[in-house]
Amino acid sequence: MNHAGPIHRTRFLPALLALLALPATGGATTPTAAALTPALRAGDSFGNVFSRTIAIQVPGFDEAVRRISGTATYRVIDLAAHPPQLRIDYHYDGRPAGGGAVALPDGGATSCFDGKCVPNTDASGLAYNPRLWGRPPATLRVGQRWTVAIDAPWELGPAGRQTVTVLAVDPASHTVSLEREGSGNGPWLGDAPQLTLTRGDRSYVVTRQAGRAHWLGRATFRDGILISDELMSVRPVVLSSTQLGRIEGVERQYILLNATPREAAR
Repeated sequence: MNHAGPIHRTRFLPALLALLALPATGGATTPTAAALTPALRAGDSFGNVFSRTIAIQVPGFDEAVRRISGTATYRVIDLAAHPPQLRIDYHYDGRPAGGGAVALPDGGATSCFDGKCVPNTDASGLAYNPRLWGRPPATLRVGQRWTVAIDAPWELGPAGRQTVTVLAVDPASHTVSLEREGSGNGPWLGDAPQLTLTRGDRSYVVTRQAGRAHWLGRATFRDGILISDELMSVRPVVLSSTQLGRIEGVERQYILLNATPREAAR
C-alpha cells in the first residue's frame, strides 16, 4: 500500500454480512435514541471478541508486528444507578484474566472502571461512543452524514476530523450501520517515541516521527450495543538513528470487534 495514498475501501466480511441483513433503502429512518442508546435490562449480559494488530513496514528490515486479542463479558448489575453499573470480566490472550465495575456516563463519552473515570478514548468497545462518533441527528436515514471534531489523541489516531455516514438502517430492530473516515496529524494515544527494528540477527533502536494518519472503518449498532466493528488506520513514519540515518516506512493498525452470542457470554 502506498503510504501517501488513501486506504483502500475494502469491505471487511463481518460488516458486509451485517449490511446484507439490513434494508439499505434511502427512505428508511430510525430514531437515534433507539438505535444508538443502550437499552439495558436487569440481568442483561453482553459479550465481545476483539483483536488489534500493529505493523510497521520499512524497506530492508523485518516487518515489526504486534498482535493482541481477547474476550470480554459485560453484565448489568445495578440498573437503578445513574449511570447503570455493569460488571466486566475480560481475558487478553496470554495474560491473566481480570474484571471490575464499569459505568458509561455522558452517553458513553466517559468510561469509568472501579470508580475511576476518564475520557473514553478506546477505538471500539461495548457501546456507541459520542466522543469518537459524534452527537448524531434526531433521526437516521441512509446517506446521512455528520462531521466529528476529535480534539485529543485516541487509541487508533490523533486529534483530527472525521466524517460519519449512515450506510443502513432497520427501524424494526433498532439497528444502524455507520462508516467513519477521518484524518489528522500528531501523536496517537500511547505512542512510544522509539521502537526497535531488526534485520537478520541485528536490532536497531530508532526514533519515530509519524506523518498524517488516515482511518476508515465500519460498525453496526443494535440498541446502542456494538455488534461488529472494523477500523484500519495508516500513517507514514520517518525513523532515524545515528547508525541508520533517516529511513521511511509505513505503519498500519487495525482493530476487529464482534459481539458474541448471548449464550456464550453467560
